[in-house]
Amino acid sequence: MRDLFIIIKKELSELLRDKKTIINSIVLPTLLVPIIMFGGMKVMEMIEEKEQQKSVKIGLLNAPEDFTTLVNSDTLNKVTTYAEAKDFKALIDDNTIQTAIVFPADWSTQMDSLATGEIQIYRNGSKDNVNGRVNRMLTAYDASLKDQRISKLQISVQKLTPFNKNYIEIGEQKELIGKRIGGFIPYLFILTMWGGCLLAAIDLVTGEKERKTIETTLSLPISKFKVLLGKAIVASMLGFIPAVLNLVGLIVGLKVIDGIPDSFKLAINEMLNLQSVTLILLLLIPFALFLSGFIIALVAGATSFKEAQSKATPIIMLIIIPLVMAMLPGIELTWATVFVPVLNIGLGVKEIMAGTIDMAQYAAILISLIAFAVGAIYFSYKKFSDENAILK
Repeated sequence: MRDLFIIIKKELSELLRDKKTIINSIVLPTLLVPIIMFGGMKVMEMIEEKEQQKSVKIGLLNAPEDFTTLVNSDTLNKVTTYAEAKDFKALIDDNTIQTAIVFPADWSTQMDSLATGEIQIYRNGSKDNVNGRVNRMLTAYDASLKDQRISKLQISVQKLTPFNKNYIEIGEQKELIGKRIGGFIPYLFILTMWGGCLLAAIDLVTGEKERKTIETTLSLPISKFKVLLGKAIVASMLGFIPAVLNLVGLIVGLKVIDGIPDSFKLAINEMLNLQSVTLILLLLIPFALFLSGFIIALVAGATSFKEAQSKATPIIMLIIIPLVMAMLPGIELTWATVFVPVLNIGLGVKEIMAGTIDMAQYAAILISLIAFAVGAIYFSYKKFSDENAILK
């Protein structure tokens, strides 16, 4: 055990001697989440405000007077009225107009006879601001026509409303928010952990090769397994610590950033209690060891930092895809998904934050992650023990 602590102390001192490592592994992760949260909210506010101030160029054909008045009531709408049909697709493509609303020529007759008319809307589906405004205007116009018909037919609104929907929410707000945003939390943590483990593992193995100090380390009266285990532990620490700091940054950011509804803050604070944080961190510890052992095994035979990165970096897709799947609706933590690496962490964290975690399934996730960590350490030890690979 003393030998293992010597290796850990040596590797930590080498890594932390570099100021860039301290900044990338400690400072940035702490500030990353608050910056993303605050910056993202401000950017969205600015974009929304800017979009609301933009004018919209609308083309109208056969539009009734009441609808034309409704459109012109918004001074940001720039209306062009056409006397006959045009190639509206071409007009939208060259930005002469941004949308066109075409009424039937006999619209007034249809409305007087209480028939159902058809309005054609030419639009570009990617222009959300334009389409949103047009939809709101058509919804308002539709409501006004319905009111006119109800009045003309002398029918009470109650007779046209056979039932009202009264949703009784049985799920707590904590559960609802946890299910919706819980998948994003492990996505952020695990990607940060991957970056820390990757840089540390490459530096501790391939970096030592480039610095010509690997032979000195292996010549110490310490078993290769302890040397490898010490490097894996240090690499996992450089991944685990940023993940913890990200969690701290998330909690701090929610407390200090303005603009977040109090009810949302209250639900998040309830989700990120001591028990939930402990359960999440217990999952991240073996996963960090798994990542570090796996990366060391991949880069053990690399002779340069660039070669090591080219070998290890593509594996990030094996992490991103399950994390994205964990955020999709309909994918739940079951005994069919509890043993799938990475996916089980994403789904498990969602359940933890929602307060609905099954402790039997949680134990299965933890045991499987420990088994994967042991397997990765063993695999990396076999690679690390190959002198033809490690000393070339």
